[in-house]
Amino acid sequence: MIIVMGTPGAGKTTIIREFRKRHPNANVVSFGTLMFEIASHELGMQNRDDMRRLKRSEFRSLQNKAANRLLTLGKEIIVDTHASVKTADGYYPGFPYYVLSKLSVDAFIYIHASVKEILGRRKKDRSRKRDIESEHNIYFHEQINLSMVCSYSSYANAPIKFILNEDGKLEQSIKMFEECVRI
Repeated sequence: MIIVMGTPGAGKTTIIREFRKRHPNANVVSFGTLMFEIASHELGMQNRDDMRRLKRSEFRSLQNKAANRLLTLGKEIIVDTHASVKTADGYYPGFPYYVLSKLSVDAFIYIHASVKEILGRRKKDRSRKRDIESEHNIYFHEQINLSMVCSYSSYANAPIKFILNEDGKLEQSIKMFEECVRI
């Protein structure tokens, strides 16, 4: 199991989408989509981004149920997720210990980009209801994410591979991703 993380706007989803086009048999799952499917069914939630506004107990329950569903999807899996989730209560771990303790993680991949690139990508992205943040806030979120992924790596005893996804260099980022998932 390989866990892929990155600050929203770093290009994680774009890299994974392109990877899936080239490797249609790869077992790639979005942890957030699993959570949203459960939230839609159990809570009648209409928008994925609204999960960030749930009470902590509800959010934790969704994470736990999504982790249980991951366990049914096989061992050779690539999981697209977030290192942290910005909520009204603060930054919440995207993959807390009660999720990690259920899984056997082989490696983490952390996709990152410059703050300016992330900000620009977020402004162009009309597919999500994202908060528009300042460069300072994006930088701060990136630092939190790096701290989180390091703690996840330590807890799971699994390495982290970093991919810098610069504007205009998507092909290079995809090739690095392909190399990483063949760990």
